[in-house]
Amino acid sequence: MIDSQPSVELVKLNAPAPLVSLDAARQRPGQGYAGPSFSHFIRILQRQKWKLMFFIALAMGAAVVLQFTLTKLYEATAEVKIDRHSTSGVLGTEASQVSPVDDMDQVITTQLELVQSDAVLRPVAEKYNLLDVERQLKGLTAQQIEQKTASPIELRRMKVNRPPNTYLITISYRAANPQMASDVANDIATSLVDHSKETANRPYAEISTIIEKHMAELRTKMEQSSEKLAQDEKELNIVDGDQHTTMLMSRLEQLNADYTTAQAERLHRQAILSELVAAPSIASARAAEPDNAKSPLTDALTQLDTARQQFAVVKSFYGENHPEYAKAKEQVESAQAQADAARIDTTEKAKADYQQALDREQNLKGVMEQTRAEVNAQEETLIEYEKLKTELDRDKATYDDLEKRNEVADVNDHFRDATVQLVSPARPPYLPIFPKLSVNLAVAFILSAILGILAVVVADSLDNTFSDPEEVASKLNVDVLASIPIVRHLPPVRAWEPGPLPRETEGRNAEMTTLYGEAIRILRNTISLSSLEKPIHTLLMTSANPAEGKSTTSVHLALSCAQVGKKVLLIDADMRRPTIHKQFGVSCETGLSEVLTQGIPLGDAIMQIDDTNLYLLPAGPVSMAASDLISIGFASVLAKVSRDFDLIIIDGPPMLGLAETQEMASMVDGVLLVTKAGQTTGKAVADSMSGMMRVRANILGIVMNQVKSHHAGYGYGYGYGYGYSALPDSKKSEKA
Repeated sequence: MIDSQPSVELVKLNAPAPLVSLDAARQRPGQGYAGPSFSHFIRILQRQKWKLMFFIALAMGAAVVLQFTLTKLYEATAEVKIDRHSTSGVLGTEASQVSPVDDMDQVITTQLELVQSDAVLRPVAEKYNLLDVERQLKGLTAQQIEQKTASPIELRRMKVNRPPNTYLITISYRAANPQMASDVANDIATSLVDHSKETANRPYAEISTIIEKHMAELRTKMEQSSEKLAQDEKELNIVDGDQHTTMLMSRLEQLNADYTTAQAERLHRQAILSELVAAPSIASARAAEPDNAKSPLTDALTQLDTARQQFAVVKSFYGENHPEYAKAKEQVESAQAQADAARIDTTEKAKADYQQALDREQNLKGVMEQTRAEVNAQEETLIEYEKLKTELDRDKATYDDLEKRNEVADVNDHFRDATVQLVSPARPPYLPIFPKLSVNLAVAFILSAILGILAVVVADSLDNTFSDPEEVASKLNVDVLASIPIVRHLPPVRAWEPGPLPRETEGRNAEMTTLYGEAIRILRNTISLSSLEKPIHTLLMTSANPAEGKSTTSVHLALSCAQVGKKVLLIDADMRRPTIHKQFGVSCETGLSEVLTQGIPLGDAIMQIDDTNLYLLPAGPVSMAASDLISIGFASVLAKVSRDFDLIIIDGPPMLGLAETQEMASMVDGVLLVTKAGQTTGKAVADSMSGMMRVRANILGIVMNQVKSHHAGYGYGYGYGYGYSALPDSKKSEKA
């Protein structure tokens, strides 16, 4: 009887391509590794949804706890209005000073800065001891506290704003006590109003008294200064009263100009003399003549340069013994003698000119120093004169200005530029501004969701094991024939016979056991459908590592095939750690190892399981020479039993680290690789498949064992959809 099978998740791709390792597959895009995709991201979230939900719930629970544990803060706000008049007075210059409309921005900005100043905040901070309330003094020593309180006051819980397009300033303060929050906000606003009145609106009567007193003092001082200036002008013989210049000062200025000219002439003559003494040139010879006339030295140096040039030309054509050479040399020596004589004459003349310039400079220097001494003698008196005259001019200007301002002070008393008023006092708030449960829950949800998603994505990227059949298929380019779900306690093998399950398998475990059986039947039918052209007669079940469930899967697959009428032989070929005989409760004293070593007949080692079509060839006694035994006679054993059975299922040892598994894979018609979901690494699976491909084994696909229900695609009950997904035909498998 052929059972109708549910469409349990069966992933099918193209025939497996040659695979060396998982890393190699990832390095060849389009040949085994498709890379992360949005669907893969969705599967990750679905797989970890309960953890994500728990983490989000935990974060939101923490937000609720914080709502009742954190200190509540209440915020109270006072509003201050800035009034403005069109003019600041009705007399004088203030009457014509009309401020533009946009000038209020500067006025309000000034008040915004002023409300945060130490002069406004200190009285309020000292009244309510706000530095302690805001814990600004916590952990400080006595000296540090003294320094902190002496420094400008800054309130961390105060907030000052200007509502757009208004003449208002809002002053807000946060405190644990609602009444204190409103009191502090109101007192800060009041302090701003008082400070503005004190600084900008000082009584004009007091100012007027001060101005009159100051004007009387200025009058007396100006009279005394005028008398003293008249006396000083006579003593100093002032030439220009505005410039404060005396006759001696004018003479000193002229001497200073003459001395500068004489000094420059002396330096010029000294430079000419130095150049003539060191190395005279045509330029220095011309400079030695006051009128730049042509001097004998200039002619001599010109003739010397011409003779040297001619000598250089003759020297390049004639030798030292040639008459022309001697003649040219003689001309050079004659020109040199004339130049030396001219240099001596010119130098002597330059010395005389230099001495004359030096004498004139020294004479002017002496006269200038004498005159400077006389000026210095008057300097103290002159400085006193200049200072007194400057003070007199300044006092006159100040007196005139004070006289004008005093006349209009009483009239303009009530015309002031800006007035600060407290228009809306703060009231104690009813609800706290912090913490807010709705805001905290929203923030906790968003942050925990983001952090949780990042955590599961990072954890998935760091996890090198396979849990999802689609992940295996996409990354390794191999067929996943079946996804076998997790069952905590499988019933004994005989419980899988037709009929109701034992009572101990009822409940959730019974449902999972049923799903387990359906997955085994799907695997059975998939193998049968894949072998229509070339039937699978011998099948090897193996895994990458031990303890991945291949023996249990082999037993239940063999039993399922036997239930549909096939004569099945189950061979336990794991002669190092045999386990299948334990599941059937039979002895392992006689088995495959004795058949291969002692040559006992197969009929004596093969046993029938009850009255079913299932036969078992146990592994026999444990043998550490299993690899050699498989090489010696296992092929002949398969040849003998193939004539008597419809299907031979071989439970082989793991692939990695053992040699006999590869050899058995080369002898059979097909190989199934059993992997344990969430435990077997991709590298182990890739290495196992690579080893089988090296011996040209026919890899039918992978069976994922112990898959969680959300990975396997199972639902509970029997609301399945029906259908089959066939494996590639035998030709494609052989080509792969």
